[in-house]
Amino acid sequence: MSDADTITRNAKSNLAFTLMDLPEERRQNMARLYAFCRIVDDVVDEPGMTSEERHAALNRWQEVITLSITPAPGIETEVQKLMIDLQLDPAPLLELLAGCRSDISPTQPRTRQDLLSYAYKVAACVGISSAAVMGASPEANGYAVALGYALQMVNILRDVAEDYRKHGRVYLPADDMELFGVSIDDIREQRNNYRVRQLLAYEAALAEKYFCEAEELYHQLSVDDRNCLIPAQAMSLIYHTILEKMRDDEYRVFERRYSVNNFRKLWFLLRARIGSFDFPSVTEWGFLYNNEKKQP
Repeated sequence: MSDADTITRNAKSNLAFTLMDLPEERRQNMARLYAFCRIVDDVVDEPGMTSEERHAALNRWQEVITLSITPAPGIETEVQKLMIDLQLDPAPLLELLAGCRSDISPTQPRTRQDLLSYAYKVAACVGISSAAVMGASPEANGYAVALGYALQMVNILRDVAEDYRKHGRVYLPADDMELFGVSIDDIREQRNNYRVRQLLAYEAALAEKYFCEAEELYHQLSVDDRNCLIPAQAMSLIYHTILEKMRDDEYRVFERRYSVNNFRKLWFLLRARIGSFDFPSVTEWGFLYNNEKKQP
């Protein structure tokens, strides 16, 4: 098993789950891309490193993806092989590295545009590279960007408490917090009050906007591109469900971490593959919930 496969399997992420749909070669390539993204994210988040060491590690990866150095055996070699074999444009991944650097000394975004600029680097650019690795044409880039924004917004909403507790980060725009009368103290003290819930609902509406935009763009793509992007569509279904669960639960993000169980992930992967076939709602299939809903 390659280093990239090991990292991907150990991560147990939603993306890793959806990759089973891909042909073997593309799955291996996506595992390499995912491993790169996972590693640079860990460079920023894992304890025990100084800021200088984090920047140096990201500098090293910048040289790897721009083919500026001879890579070390293992994951560096696998990532550089990915760049060479697919002639992958390094620009989106350089944007990702820039986004990671901004998290070393994090600053709360002032406006929604500031937030979207960050999300473009750490999520939309990953989407652009992922679409290319999965074999989609550049026509899919608009879809990848919109979906990247949507997924990142869900992550930000779901991880409000964890981001502050572990890293002292607040990604909710300061302007929006002021609009709803929410303070940093509310986040620090994990106050699930009316103002906080209204703020999170406001940000959830932005996520919903981008899910809708991504869906419209997906259906404008060629059949070949849509087939390549089945894992991305499965991710859209998974994360949109997480968004709906938060909304239905009145955004109790300080009390629980919202997720989707593996049965439902498999269902969403099937739905993404079948496409527009009119299946019954998943709410009619009780076994998919895996006891997510308690009996009265």
